[in-house]
Amino acid sequence: MRRPFGLGLRSQLMLALIVAFGGAFVLLSLVTARLDESENARERQTRAAGLAHALAAGTGDAGDGLSDQVVGRMLQEGLVERVEIHTLGGMQRSWGVVDGNPDVTVATATGVELRVWVPASYGADAARLNLSLFYLGLTASTVLLLTYVLLTYFIVRPIDRLRRASERLAAGRLHANVPVQGAAEVARLAASFNEMAALLREDRAALQDRLGDLERATAELTNAQEQLVRSARLAAVGRLSAGVAHEIGNPLAAIRGLLDLMQSGDLDPEEEKDFVGRIQREAERIHHTIADLLDFSRTAPARDGTLETSADLSEVVNDTVKLIDRQTRFHDIDIALHLDDELPRVRGDHERLRQLLLNLLFNAADALDGKGRIEVQATSGAGVVQLIVEDDGPGINREIIEQVFDPFVTTKPPGQGTGLGLAVCHTIVDGLGGSIEAANREEGGAAFEVRLPVAT
Repeated sequence: MRRPFGLGLRSQLMLALIVAFGGAFVLLSLVTARLDESENARERQTRAAGLAHALAAGTGDAGDGLSDQVVGRMLQEGLVERVEIHTLGGMQRSWGVVDGNPDVTVATATGVELRVWVPASYGADAARLNLSLFYLGLTASTVLLLTYVLLTYFIVRPIDRLRRASERLAAGRLHANVPVQGAAEVARLAASFNEMAALLREDRAALQDRLGDLERATAELTNAQEQLVRSARLAAVGRLSAGVAHEIGNPLAAIRGLLDLMQSGDLDPEEEKDFVGRIQREAERIHHTIADLLDFSRTAPARDGTLETSADLSEVVNDTVKLIDRQTRFHDIDIALHLDDELPRVRGDHERLRQLLLNLLFNAADALDGKGRIEVQATSGAGVVQLIVEDDGPGINREIIEQVFDPFVTTKPPGQGTGLGLAVCHTIVDGLGGSIEAANREEGGAAFEVRLPVAT
């Protein structure tokens, strides 16, 4: 929802000008009215004085020289409103009816005093005032119209073009340019906008190039990590193969012995049937051993889909322990499992998680040198499943405990370790959005704590 911005620049300026012109119009009207009133008073006095002197000339020495017809005609024509003649004995004669003080009083040489009231020329004054106000309003309207046109052409339209171009620029259309027009300040603003748009286009092109380089580097890094995981997986297969050879050798020797006895022909049918059953069981034992090895050595799914898959951690732990329980190096190692009931599924695929746990178990077995105790614990809470692998061996060398997950960091003699097992564990856990930490136990031995996100 677009936020309201109020009146535009043109509307605000026009409103300010209208208020200013309106105030000036009122003030000028009052001043004009006062000036007209003052001018009217002076004109009225002048007219009254002229009429009074003219009438005074015909009043006579006793004030009885004025003719009623002359004064009456002046009253009818509106030249005067009232005329009074005063002598020392008081008012002698009067014409017209009006209250108030006379406009002018004239005394003759004989002591006769003539008082004259003349009408005000309101019609002419009102017409003159209206004409003045008309021309004043016309001038104000012309100025406002001219101001509106100039504002529109020199300021409002260029700024409006800038606004539309800015909106296009904000929408990602970086090829938005505006013509350099209008007032000098607006034109400079348009030129600056065009320069900014050009710089943004250059920056976007550079950013896209860098993004392409980053994507290629990310793809190469992902491939390198996948190669590292595959290499460590093959190494784990090799280590498993040594134990598998022993596991296959014993059943094969038993099968060969049983077959030799059967070929001698000295067996009765019941013994032959028993030997066939034993051969079948030994063959099944070999089959399961090889199947477990092939299942583990199978290529893991691509990493891109790892975050969308989930696995049962309890099943992963049980399958991994089953895979190694026949290994020679684990014959004298007690593996204890402490798994919470109904653990939630965790993010990741079964094979990667089994490789993670297998690397941790191999690492613990190497630290125990074939004899000791390994505990595997799994608990859940706060959206994560916590997997802990502990051993009661000598622990981790304090000098390398901070770098234990770095590639090629190992304390094993040359030829007995590559230093990639824990690095692969860190790569797998980091790819799943989890974390892994290593620490030494107070009672002795090492502990690796893995936190895996619960699958959603």
